[in-house]
Amino acid sequence: MDNGRDPRLLQLLNAVRGRSSSLIQVHNNPDPDAVASAVGMRALYKRFFGIDSRIVFGGIVGRAENRAMLRLLRIEIIPTGRADYDECDLLTLVDTQPGSGHTELSVEHVPQVVIDHHPERERPEGVLYWDVGREYGATATIVAEFFLKNRIAIETSVATALMYGIKSDTHGLGEDATAKDIDAYQHLFAAGDATTLAQIESARVPRSYYAVFERAIDVAQIYDFACVSNLGRIDNPDMVAEMADFLLRCEDLRWTMVTGIFEDMLYLSLRATRRKAHAGTVARKAVGVMGTAGGHGRMAGGQIPLGDADKKTRREIVDAVTDLFLEAVKAKKTLTQGLTADALPDETDTAPDVAV
Repeated sequence: MDNGRDPRLLQLLNAVRGRSSSLIQVHNNPDPDAVASAVGMRALYKRFFGIDSRIVFGGIVGRAENRAMLRLLRIEIIPTGRADYDECDLLTLVDTQPGSGHTELSVEHVPQVVIDHHPERERPEGVLYWDVGREYGATATIVAEFFLKNRIAIETSVATALMYGIKSDTHGLGEDATAKDIDAYQHLFAAGDATTLAQIESARVPRSYYAVFERAIDVAQIYDFACVSNLGRIDNPDMVAEMADFLLRCEDLRWTMVTGIFEDMLYLSLRATRRKAHAGTVARKAVGVMGTAGGHGRMAGGQIPLGDADKKTRREIVDAVTDLFLEAVKAKKTLTQGLTADALPDETDTAPDVAV
């Protein structure tokens, strides 16, 4: 870690100095990176301004590890319906940006601070501090650097949260991680609690969790080097991302897309084996004008409102998303085989590199 002071912290503090009421908002159905980033920003605001921030989210926290993170690290987050935006004079968005489509934030509430590692969108007028779109595998790394580069003491629970946020969003510090992510994680390790981190990562799950795995495999279809699986109705939108990760482990696959319906919203998650596969671009093409999507490198997601559409219309929407996805990754639309052990592509099969 470069021990030279980071001017970004001073820029941030100068931009929001004098504020007294703080909300920190994460994207809907928040993942560990979003929660950890919010926890870090809350600690910074408390340290320099003495103000208490409330962390706000939309959707649900469904994944067992994410719920364990909140419980073991004693992180309190509140639904957007309980947040008083009109009384707030400091609104911060982390791990998301205005206009992304997956944050419950009305257009009249413009954040003063936006910190996100995803590709940059248009900066709204009124944002005072904008730190987005840079080469990081996790937003938690950006927040961690505020502490580490400026030699600011960090509490154990905050360090542990940031560690998990970085590790989770980079798939265990794998190829999604940059040198900055790894460096931050290593420096946080001295302040964090490895035992608690292990407890979070090995959180116990209900029996219904395994039923989703069975369904994802049973309905999965392979088109060339791409796999598509529609889970139908689900009780946890996080499962589409988890199944997309799981299915990508199948050899010879280069892309996976998993869809599922939760509360009249179609969720989709995309995964690719190549870090620079432009998954965010593919997701936006798959969603088209029907909804919103975003992402980066090899991970992306999206959502399409279904409203009161009947079963037939919903099936047609899923089929349309599948066709647009296959077209975007240049996979043949003709179904060749399902996801079974004896139906995998031959090892000599050489599918062309995906061009986006």
